[in-house]
Amino acid sequence: MKSVIPVFKGKNPILPGAEFIRNPFEFTIQHAGEMGDFYRVPFIFRKLFVTTSPEVISYVLQKNQKNYVKSIAYRHLKLALGNGLVTSEGDFWRRQRRLAQPAFYKKQLEDLFAKMTEVADRYVENLTKKTTGSETLDISKEMMSLTADIVLKTLFSSDNPGDISEMYRIMMDAQDYIVFRTTRPHLIPLGYLSGRHYRFKKDMIWFNSYIHQLIDERRKQKDPPNDLLTMLLQTTDADTGETMNDQQLRDEAVTLFAAGHETSSNALAWTLYLLSQNPEVLKKLRLEVEAVIGERTPTFEDLRKLTYTMQVIQEGMRLYPPAFALGRQPVEDDEISGQKIPAGSVVFISIGALHRDPKYWERPAEFYPEHFDPEQEKQRPRLAYMPFGAGPRMCIGNHFALMEMQLLLAMLVRQFDFELKKDHPIEAEPLITLKPKYGILMQVKPRIRAALSQA
Repeated sequence: MKSVIPVFKGKNPILPGAEFIRNPFEFTIQHAGEMGDFYRVPFIFRKLFVTTSPEVISYVLQKNQKNYVKSIAYRHLKLALGNGLVTSEGDFWRRQRRLAQPAFYKKQLEDLFAKMTEVADRYVENLTKKTTGSETLDISKEMMSLTADIVLKTLFSSDNPGDISEMYRIMMDAQDYIVFRTTRPHLIPLGYLSGRHYRFKKDMIWFNSYIHQLIDERRKQKDPPNDLLTMLLQTTDADTGETMNDQQLRDEAVTLFAAGHETSSNALAWTLYLLSQNPEVLKKLRLEVEAVIGERTPTFEDLRKLTYTMQVIQEGMRLYPPAFALGRQPVEDDEISGQKIPAGSVVFISIGALHRDPKYWERPAEFYPEHFDPEQEKQRPRLAYMPFGAGPRMCIGNHFALMEMQLLLAMLVRQFDFELKKDHPIEAEPLITLKPKYGILMQVKPRIRAALSQA
């Protein structure tokens, strides 16, 4: 049957999909106008359909979600994450989701917020000492380290800097290896010959041993700390009364660690970059922070009052969504908008292009937090904005991440000035999450707090 949707031709008629592979984030944004919101990109071995249509997205992620599983890229993630919430499917996923969900209820989040503020206060204090003048720092690395500390504190109640550093390094190296396998599957054998696969396996042995040691110690504790690991250990299946075994706990803990700091760190780094380029937004943000929290540490109750702070975060994730795309594969043949979707093909949901579609956004390419004024939000389809996904598999930690980002952004802009280093290149690199390819080098210096009201 002849395709009823546009087919991308590209500059290379033999390998038109090569342009997509090079940078799917930029590709889908660049070609959205000419290709529309549902089109096909030809590949030799697999059919790939790109969409930014809220109707198609709703069909794939909600209405017919049982026929769609995560794409092949997620299978490579299992090498590091195991069978956790991000990678598991079917009945097993549904059971794990039920077991993990109570850990993210409001009361639990309120308890975890206290641990977040401990880490945030310590970080601000240390950064103030380190930046007595005007230091140049890679903000993307700073935020990655900060959010990793927070996840380890809220997940394991860990304060051991050596363990934190090693876990962080292993997850970064693992991500590089998984991206290599996903984007260059024909080169996977070279990973074995070069020793890259061996180094990955060795790292994961240490990582798994460390996590299992934490689980063993926690099971023996009579008065365990109130953190995510304890919550996962104590939760029971309402239908069967079963709890998670050690392997399930390991997989969920590693998934929470890996996913729990990646999204927040990248979103914060991109938002600080955008604020450095938009002084009027920064001024308005600081005025709200002064009015709500002044000189003190934010409380959980303050979060609902930091409304513009939340809009700034939402707008940062609109322009640079950490999860820039979702991939789904139909288990059985399907049809969408008259187009046959064969089993095993890939439906690529471009969140990056969706978030910049002029049909839904007044100023699609600008940093404009007013996009998230309540009245503006009412005018858009619900699925025009989905930084945490949608449907039953929407990110379980979305409220945790937003709470964390509100806290950190308020404290950082109150205490520091961030100025992008002159001539430093900024380019988005779509790996597992959307990262700044060359980092974000910024001059950071403490602000004069008495001058806060003048912003």
